[in-house]
Amino acid sequence: MMKTWGGVVAWTALLLVGTYADAGLDAALQDGKCHNYKSHDTCVKNECYWCKSAAVPSSCYSAGEAQSLPPAVFQCDKEAEERADAEEEKKAAMTHAPVFIADHVPVPFGEEAKSCHFYRTREKCLQNTCYWCKSAAVPSSCYSKEEATQLPPAVFQCEHDAVVGDMWELTETPLDAAGWEELFATWKEHFGMSYDTAMENQVRRNIFQHNGHMVAAHNADPDVTYKLELNQFADLTWDEFQRLYLANPQNCSATSSGNPLTYSDVPAEKDWRAEGVVSPVKNQGKCGSCWTFSTTGCLESHLKQKHGKFISLSEQNLIDCAQAFDNHGCSGGLPSHAFEYIKYNGGLDTEETYPYVGKDGKCKFNTYHVGVEVESVVNITSRSENELLGAVGTVGPVSIAYQVVDDFRFYKSGVYSSKKCKQGEQDVNHAVLAVGYGTENGQKHWIVKNSWGTKWGMKGFFQILRGANMCGLADCASYPVVK
Repeated sequence: MMKTWGGVVAWTALLLVGTYADAGLDAALQDGKCHNYKSHDTCVKNECYWCKSAAVPSSCYSAGEAQSLPPAVFQCDKEAEERADAEEEKKAAMTHAPVFIADHVPVPFGEEAKSCHFYRTREKCLQNTCYWCKSAAVPSSCYSKEEATQLPPAVFQCEHDAVVGDMWELTETPLDAAGWEELFATWKEHFGMSYDTAMENQVRRNIFQHNGHMVAAHNADPDVTYKLELNQFADLTWDEFQRLYLANPQNCSATSSGNPLTYSDVPAEKDWRAEGVVSPVKNQGKCGSCWTFSTTGCLESHLKQKHGKFISLSEQNLIDCAQAFDNHGCSGGLPSHAFEYIKYNGGLDTEETYPYVGKDGKCKFNTYHVGVEVESVVNITSRSENELLGAVGTVGPVSIAYQVVDDFRFYKSGVYSSKKCKQGEQDVNHAVLAVGYGTENGQKHWIVKNSWGTKWGMKGFFQILRGANMCGLADCASYPVVK
């Protein structure tokens, strides 16, 4: 953990770097493809280039990478060199040909998580927990942790966001104003923040300092079971954060009625992520639309379980169209109400056909673009964590809602609990997705997927105390039965 305030976090030297020539869609896909081949024969057979080095293990590269590797360090087979020359001639011949260059290279849902080589910028690379590596010999590029550990430190310098991230887990604060100024400047650079005026900068700096004292005081307590950090929300007041990111409190007591559900053979622990049925973490932005992300995340998981494939579903469809079911767009709603809307509406559109804009708009639902249909909705008996446990343990991820209080926005890791939050059905202000449960250091906890991006918490997830209906998390639990 870092307790110093100044400077940029030291580069960690680690990994093998290849270069990616920006040659449009085909080159982008080719680069990512070649890294999947682990043997010389398979590499060459697929028109890639097998390159050796005394410093690092042999590996498979694309044409652009093979040509850019320094010959004093890497030796690529003769076939690779001949193909590289031929490919260069092909590129030259196509220079004046009409081409389509995509602004975004579409890849199968979830595929980017499998390969750091898809990320072309330092920001994207670090956001997705990969390593961005520099060398004087070759262009900078993005690699996995496993690749990073193989690089000679004398040649490559790599940066990893987890290293930078430890800087914000304060246990003590700067001693003077200059220290705070330096820490704030480093934070702004790390999170890409800037302000229009010097006055606004000073206001945000003061808020940052206030939040820093709160984070440091919490982390210095040896008895706490979770850690806080100065994350992307560190320049906001609690009132601002509530207005921008949380839903208005909403009564969900409708789920308290009905027949109690029973589940058999409930495992002692469960993590649906390990079974590959939890879709990637999304980011709701400055809109109180958490309920839509809880809904789509739950549906995406149940679709994967039933039909074997991920389909990214439209949160914006729910924001714009589900008001008749007591939902309120960016001002809040409930997953149980959203599931009912989808059931009676005849389905929910896909993310691709109805993309997210993060603000209230006119309903543009199109029945031809439906990605999922709901057969029925199962509401867990309110406040019954045992029933919730059975559902998560044997059925799949379950949408839940609870009350967020001021320190939760800075959560980093550990098992969260609070004496400040309430447990009433009328107090819930945030909806998320329970994807599992387990025990850590003797504490039973839930594993939960949030919608504040992968830089928040534990790569977008958090753990919260299980067995005490903490913050009312079992008050409003529900899941769909998909067709």
